Amino acid sequence: MDGQLNNHSLAELIHEISDARLSGALRLARERVRAVVYFDAGQLIAALMNLRPMRLVEVLRRSGAVQAARLDGVVREGMSDEHTAVALVRSGVLGEAELKKLQRRQSSEVLYELLRWSEGEWGFEPRVRLAGGHRLPLDTPQFLVEAARGLPRETVARRMADEDETISPAEGAQEKADGGVQLLPAEAFVLSRVYAPMRLGELFAVSGLPEEETRRAVYVLALGGLLERGRWPHALSEDVRREASARPAVPAEEQLPKVAGARHEAQETPAEAAAESDPRAAIEELIERASAETFYMTLGVARSAQPDEIKHAYYSLARRLHPDRFRRDADEPLRQQIDAAFAKVAQAYETLKDAGRRAAYDLKLSKQHEAAPRERAGDAVRQTGQTGEASAGARDADAATPDGARDSAPPPDAEQKFQQGLAALRRDDAALARALLGEAARLAPRQARYRAHFGLALARDKATRRQAMSELQSAIALDTGNASYYVMLAELYAEVGLRRKAEAELERALALDPAHDAARRLLEELRRTG
Repeated sequence: MDGQLNNHSLAELIHEISDARLSGALRLARERVRAVVYFDAGQLIAALMNLRPMRLVEVLRRSGAVQAARLDGVVREGMSDEHTAVALVRSGVLGEAELKKLQRRQSSEVLYELLRWSEGEWGFEPRVRLAGGHRLPLDTPQFLVEAARGLPRETVARRMADEDETISPAEGAQEKADGGVQLLPAEAFVLSRVYAPMRLGELFAVSGLPEEETRRAVYVLALGGLLERGRWPHALSEDVRREASARPAVPAEEQLPKVAGARHEAQETPAEAAAESDPRAAIEELIERASAETFYMTLGVARSAQPDEIKHAYYSLARRLHPDRFRRDADEPLRQQIDAAFAKVAQAYETLKDAGRRAAYDLKLSKQHEAAPRERAGDAVRQTGQTGEASAGARDADAATPDGARDSAPPPDAEQKFQQGLAALRRDDAALARALLGEAARLAPRQARYRAHFGLALARDKATRRQAMSELQSAIALDTGNASYYVMLAELYAEVGLRRKAEAELERALALDPAHDAARRLLEELRRTG
């Protein structure tokens, strides 16, 4: 990696690459999350991330454009975004135009998430291009304007500290402002004051606004390409800038000849980009695939997949997940587990690539599917005698929960994501926890514990604390008898300096549960230090 985001924010990196009309891949990493943003001659064309909620099928689920049952019938667990796109179009679920719109939305959601990162590593690779048809130019200026508005005051002050820096109107600034970049009143006013190049200090005087407000407006306008700064700090070296600008993007349909000793731009698929340089995540994916219910799920293809799709899926997995990739990252027991997992992937391919073996396997699956309902019915009969005992055991746990908060059991997918999110939260993997718990809350919005823990994950990031308060308040509204939710909200209030609100929530918690130690300790501390 080339640098840290706390020295050069993602918004500034995107502005620099776009302004210089560079081509290549900007890689980002924070904890276990990996992402890549692709550029073609300065135009941002795609943004991808290895988090499950950012996969193409999950974006489609959130859109609500396709019924879940129909979607599940086409897209199988473990499918890559590439295979998902093919399956959606081939089955008639989406047309080509709808798919491109969905892919643009996927890139937009990834970019919104990435622009909130204040920490992490970045690296720019000018020789990498995105393969395939995933080339959907995004409205970069508007993204950057919105990102700049959300940066902390101290960051903006540090970036705009030199009052002798020259600020100039950018070429075509008014056309950009009129053509879609949505400005706040203060930003539009500051833009109207910059008739010609002037010092930042002079702009403070002519704007008539507080210096802090003017400083932020100039920073926003500069990132959006509406003003030009005389001393914009560059993050990329001159060698990288020359290489990236000298190599035009290779069209996806052109096939580069393999000439010995020749150097060509690397062509990446979205799946390869999402898993780039994250061996732990790749090992987990391999083991998860090996434990899938069917060979189709192992390879990530539909049961209707054609032989060429199965072959492509296997070779794609072999490139990313072959055991030789992980020899240096695993001890002997884990290497044995990896070898066994990949053997399962190879077995799936050997079975499905042969027409006779595949037919026999499909018949076996059909028989298992027919037998499943009878087995479930038998289980229900056997459990009838235990129902009273189980209900009695659960009654105390549910006693404080109002009927509205437990209309029904949460969907299995929601509970799975909730448990995975909790595990990520315990590991201090805030980004992954936020994504997983947010997805659980979306799938089951009336589950108070989902909303509460999503709020905890959001509270880890200063930029999302207001949303965290909203989620915790929703959890309390859903389960007014849970004292712990009041304590969670009180801790957040205390952290942001809202002491009176924190004390009020703690008093409510103690009214519900006088023996709640955490509530009592925090209340005593607030009163002692107040």
